[in-house]
Amino acid sequence: MTENNSINKVDVLSVFFDNVTLMEMRNHIKRFFLADKTKNLFIVTANPEIVDYATENETYRKLINSADYVIPDGTGIVKAARILKTPLKTRVPGIELMEECLKIAHANKQKVFLLGAKNDVVQKAEQELSKKYPNINFDVHHGFFDLADEMVLKQVTSFDPDYVFVGMGYPRQEQWIERHAHRFNKTLFMGVGGSIEVLSGTKKRAPVLFRKLNLEWVYRLFIDWKRIGRIKAIPKFLYKVFKMRLYK
Repeated sequence: MTENNSINKVDVLSVFFDNVTLMEMRNHIKRFFLADKTKNLFIVTANPEIVDYATENETYRKLINSADYVIPDGTGIVKAARILKTPLKTRVPGIELMEECLKIAHANKQKVFLLGAKNDVVQKAEQELSKKYPNINFDVHHGFFDLADEMVLKQVTSFDPDYVFVGMGYPRQEQWIERHAHRFNKTLFMGVGGSIEVLSGTKKRAPVLFRKLNLEWVYRLFIDWKRIGRIKAIPKFLYKVFKMRLYK
């Protein structure tokens, strides 16, 4: 797979984003399952931290640019695209796209594998989601294992899932998908970061007001000061964006 430099993509620091809305993505996913093909679908939900990391790691940048869709999960990405004079329509939060997938899976009575988080958290997520989506057949495994672990892979492949949501944080979640996707047929793969924790109820998503004001990251910082180290990536990201704008 090669880096996608398509003119239909929006270039933010050499990560190529699809200019889509949440509902457009929902329709793409519905069409994927209706199509008479066995190929998989790989979706990357990229925020400023991921893009900043990708600017310094060529292998990872090529990996995420090889995805079928790279979605702008973060207000910073939308603002960066505007600064670079190549605006994106809107932010597409990864957790909301995951929820749209779950609605499709529920309607189609499909199989969903949750791979990530701590064992008790992913088990709780399965319990909560099974109540909300009784037509979905779920299986789970925690995210604390070696990426080459064949026993974990065997559990996932033998389940024959329609969706695999990998919540192990970047770059591990995308690396696991790249390493193992060829062992599956017609499966949707998506790295979902901390969404499994939110859907389990063990971690709260930002209140609606914070989301509307595009300040979800501020709320996350308030409730988890350990994120302060990760927040440092944002000014680095913005500096690189303004530098790119200057030399464009």
